[in-house]
Order: sequence, then C-alpha cells, then structure tokens
Amino acid sequence: MKEFSLENIAENIHFGKTKMYFTEVLSSYHNCNYRSSVVMLWSVSVCDIIYKLQYLVDLYADSAAKEILDEITSLQDSDKKSPAWEIKLLEDIFNKTNLINSPEYENLRYLQQQRHLSAHPVLNHNSELHSPNKETVRALLRNTLEGLLVKPPFYTKKILHELLDDISENSAALNTRRKVKQYVESRYLNRLTPQVELSIFRSLWKLVFKLSTFECEKNRLINLQTLEVINKRNIALVPETIAGEKDYFSNIASGGTPLSFLVYYLSQNSEFYNLLSEDCHLKIKHYISTESIGKTLGWFVKVDLNTHYNDLLEWIKSEKDLTFEEGQWDSLLAISDTVEWQKCFCKLIGAYYGVSYSFNQADARFKNVQQYLHLFNLEALKFILSEIENNDQTYIRGKSPFDHTKIKQRILEVSAETFDFEPYPWFSHTVCLGEGL
Repeated sequence: MKEFSLENIAENIHFGKTKMYFTEVLSSYHNCNYRSSVVMLWSVSVCDIIYKLQYLVDLYADSAAKEILDEITSLQDSDKKSPAWEIKLLEDIFNKTNLINSPEYENLRYLQQQRHLSAHPVLNHNSELHSPNKETVRALLRNTLEGLLVKPPFYTKKILHELLDDISENSAALNTRRKVKQYVESRYLNRLTPQVELSIFRSLWKLVFKLSTFECEKNRLINLQTLEVINKRNIALVPETIAGEKDYFSNIASGGTPLSFLVYYLSQNSEFYNLLSEDCHLKIKHYISTESIGKTLGWFVKVDLNTHYNDLLEWIKSEKDLTFEEGQWDSLLAISDTVEWQKCFCKLIGAYYGVSYSFNQADARFKNVQQYLHLFNLEALKFILSEIENNDQTYIRGKSPFDHTKIKQRILEVSAETFDFEPYPWFSHTVCLGEGL
C-alpha cells in the first residue's frame, strides 16, 4: 500500500500563501524541529481561516464571515498582545460556519494546546522543554491538512453555486461520466465532508428531477452525472437521507424530461423507489405506462427483471412505429450487469430487428444489432436467426448479405464452427450472397 504523503496532499492546499507557509512547516518537521513545526502549523492554520473568511466576504459579501472578521479585528484592537482572538476565531468558524465539523474542531483545539506547550517555556519534571514526538506532529500535520487547509473557502450554499457554475461552464470538456467524476472529485468532493456532499446531493435532486427552467434543462445531464458521483461516494448514507426527508425527495415533476431522468436514475438505483411517497409512485407509474423511456427502463415497479423482459418483448413486437432514441439501448443494458440480463437484452434487440416493417426500418435497426453484436451469446444468436427467418423485410433487403455475414462471424466465434445453419435457410442464403461478393 502506498504510504500517505504529506507533500502530495499539500499540493491541494487552496490558497497560494497558505501553501508557501506550509512548506516552512514541512521543512521544520523533516529536520526534526518538531516544536517549531507545531508552532508554525498553528499560525498557518489561523492565517488560512482568515483567508477563507475574507474570500467569502470579497466574492459573496457573506454576512456571517464579515461579522466574524469584524469581531476578531475589534478584539485585536482592544488588546494587541493577547492571543485570545485566535481561540475566538476557531470557535466562531465552528459555531457559525460549515468550514469545519466537530472532529475537525477538536483536532484544531488540540493543535492549539500543543502549540502553547511548544511555544512557551513549559518544563517537565526533568526541567526539559516540552517536545512533541514525530508521530504526534505527523498526525497534527495530516489532520490539519485534511480538516482545514485543503478545503475550499465555501459554505454549503456557496460551494453549490460555485460547483454548478463551474460544471456548466466546462460541460463541453466534461463530455463523459468518467471525466465528470474525475473533475468534481478532484476539484470539490475530495475536500468536503459527507454531510456537505449530501447537502449538494439534496439540491441537485431538485434541479434534476423537479425544475424545468432553461438553466435546469441546459445542465440537466451534467447535473445528473454529478449527482450520480455523490450517490456512489455515499451509497450507505443516501438511503437514510432520502428516507429522512421523504416529502422533499418525493416532490418531483409530473412529466417531461425531469421525470424521464428520474426513471433512468431509479432504474440504476431501484432500492430508492420504495423510499418515496405513494403520490410520487403514482406519477412514476403513469410515466412508465405511457412514455417510451418509462416503458423501457421502469423495471423497478414490476415483480422482477424477467417480468420486465417479457413486457418489453411484447411491446417491441406489437408496436409498429417504435423507435428507440439515442442512448435508450445503453440505458436498458445498464439496468443489470448480470449475464442473464445481457442475454435478455440481446434478444430484445433481435426482436426489434426481427419485426422490422420495411427495408429502410430493417437497415436502421440492424445498426443496433451491429453495435451490440459482441454481447450476443449462442442462445441470443439462435433467437435472432429465428426472427430473421420469419420476416422477409430482414432477409430480402439489399444490405442483408453484408449485414448477416457479420452475424455468422459472431456465431463462429461463440460456437467453434460447429453451428448447424440448416434450420435457417433464408439467413444462410443471404450469407452465401454476401460471401460470394
């Protein structure tokens, strides 16, 4: 396991001046000057708190931050030699802001006590100056870095505003889920407590699944992807968060894009559905019964996935003008990562192609087959061959010789060239035409 590195995490210190001062702390630590390191660490921590408060005043005119700074300035003016304002500052940011939580507050109080012992001529019973050991100083350095110095200067509401503006501005570059995860974790989430992350999750829920303003519509996808990142990071805490505010999380849109996004989200997180209220269930069930995306992904309101598969198969075979939108197949596949569901998924694509009502429709639908052909096992391949045999729109069309040769290649890959093509004469005929060209 890679050892924790003070230097690496120090690179994430938000303010340049704090980072510069912290190099002096590390230098003292590495040179075994542990008293000096502790004294300087406390001074750096106090400065960093001041910088964060001033940032909030300058950028957001934050009244709480201004009040704290004004009180500290007043204390300093009344007695320039007293360090009492430092403790007052620490207590105020704990009681009046969200910059630190209780454990972080206690760690900083302990740092202040160690600083007092290290900075003053406090002698032990052997008439020696107090000297903290290496392990204590290293723990103080790590706790202060993680609990204060690397944190951005935001309260909960402020960081939400900053995050939303940031990801919206950079949405063109953040064009995959992986990139969104890397970006929001590196820039924001890795510096936040779970409580603050869940507060952001709560706000994103409303933006993604309730509101329909222009800004919400424009940023709905990247906001959903950010919500998903927080969801996965706090998977044990999200259910109790939803259950604890059932009315809030059940206040969703009645239809449209917000509800389609919610159905997609619940298809990936089905355990959350039963945490929502009955009136919320009614909206979701209506959407699932009437809208294409709902019918495709709404498996979580049914008995099991097998029931959902049978419902989809019946729907696909009965709906003449059915057209799956871009990404709809991907979302359906993502419902489950089991081999059994992958087989069902491939059969659904086979059925979708097999009931094509025209040559043009078959041409278009085969693109879906080709996209996922590498997932087809032997059972799914036999299924699609049966579908082809029963529909001349698939095997008479001009492109079938080229397209069906690709299916044969996949069959040979999974069957070790022992497959019996005799029960599928029309398919075999088109393949022969393709291989003869």
